[in-house]
Amino acid sequence: MNQKLYGGRIERLRDATVIAVLRMSSVGLAIEAIGSGVRGGFEAVEVTMNTPDATDAIAEAAGGIDAMIGAGTIIEPAQVKEAYDAGAEFIVTPVVVPEVVEAAHSLSIPIAMGASTPTEILTARRAGADWVKIFPVEQLGGPDYLRMILGPLSGTPVMVTGGLTAENYLSYLDAGAELAGFTTAVFDPLLAQEGRFDEIERRSIEVHRRLDLYTTE
Repeated sequence: MNQKLYGGRIERLRDATVIAVLRMSSVGLAIEAIGSGVRGGFEAVEVTMNTPDATDAIAEAAGGIDAMIGAGTIIEPAQVKEAYDAGAEFIVTPVVVPEVVEAAHSLSIPIAMGASTPTEILTARRAGADWVKIFPVEQLGGPDYLRMILGPLSGTPVMVTGGLTAENYLSYLDAGAELAGFTTAVFDPLLAQEGRFDEIERRSIEVHRRLDLYTTE
């Protein structure tokens, strides 16, 4: 592992705080939506690997968009190398797969590993996950669930996804999350299909307007 490169990627994600999570029906729509999100303030973007031609979308975004591009919905170590070769700089999983941590770290890539129960969360952290992605957090119980989890598991670096909106996500930061991933509340595939990228940009701006106010209070 290149510690300097790895550490720099960790800090860039931590500084970004919010992550755009895209699952679009085509590369073209994904790139347009990423551009809208970045214009709206997003500095980190996760392209899910079950997006059609996901590595093409990652490569195009990494080569032409001023944001940190990562790959999500990773469940196999081989997918880490595919994503890395396309230009991904971070990895996100929906479930606990310890072998994926080793694959990511061997390439100096940070990883957020998906979990939901206390046992899964501890297992992910012990496997070396840089963040544990608590998912789907809103359905699990929201900020109260996160607070309860972080009672006995204090110090666990957490990313949250699943049901986050501009209106509710700051409560997760208050509860102890470091990163927040936005899916359809901002990056709605239907909006993309209708060509309403201005609305995706508007929603992105609103997320960051609230974050700016939160960080300056």
